[in-house]
Amino acid sequence: MLQDMSSHVYARLRDMLDEPVWKNGGRLPPEAELATEFGVSRPVLRKALVRMREEGRIISRRGSGNFVQPRADMTPPMPDLEGLSIQTVFDMKRCMRFRQIIECAAAEDAAKLCDQDKIKNIEAAIQQMLSLQPGQNVFDADFAFHMAIAEASANPYYIYTLGTLRNQIRLTVEFTRKLREQPADELAPRVLQEHTKVYEAIKNGDANTARVLMDKHMKQSVLRLLGHE
Repeated sequence: MLQDMSSHVYARLRDMLDEPVWKNGGRLPPEAELATEFGVSRPVLRKALVRMREEGRIISRRGSGNFVQPRADMTPPMPDLEGLSIQTVFDMKRCMRFRQIIECAAAEDAAKLCDQDKIKNIEAAIQQMLSLQPGQNVFDADFAFHMAIAEASANPYYIYTLGTLRNQIRLTVEFTRKLREQPADELAPRVLQEHTKVYEAIKNGDANTARVLMDKHMKQSVLRLLGHE
């Protein structure tokens, strides 16, 4: 009977602490007051409180009472990047700025790791761009180069983030090429030069140069696409 009563009190405590007023934590009323409010004895209440402590919902401080832990589930939800759309130049600039931060760090880490097997994939992506035939879209080969660098960093977060941004990056490139009446299969020689320099810095294990060159490449990409930084 005592166990059934404590389970009932536990359920009521749980519902109470789920209310918004407790989301940032706080001190619970004294045990005597809570026992009276729930209509149970203090031993019954204490069994429920022990369960709450075991679950990390409350902590007890000698001489001070019971304190509710702030609720981690009140953290704002992460946005779904797949649902983000590129509709304005402002959207493009924000996407490119975020991409710049990720890509510079990935290039730096790839150079630090200097995994020659993974670096061969970066070189292969450059060769893929060189072998493009008329009518073939440049974007896929260009993006393959940047993904190869992310993979060479051996950091799955770079790989995931860049892969998730693929559609937003593609929309930015396609939109700006149409605005400038630039064919989808037109490959700027400067892009190849910039890619090659980044690749060589990574291959040589020069992390600082790889980061600087990737930063320059991304800034030049913004200039080529949007006409300004």
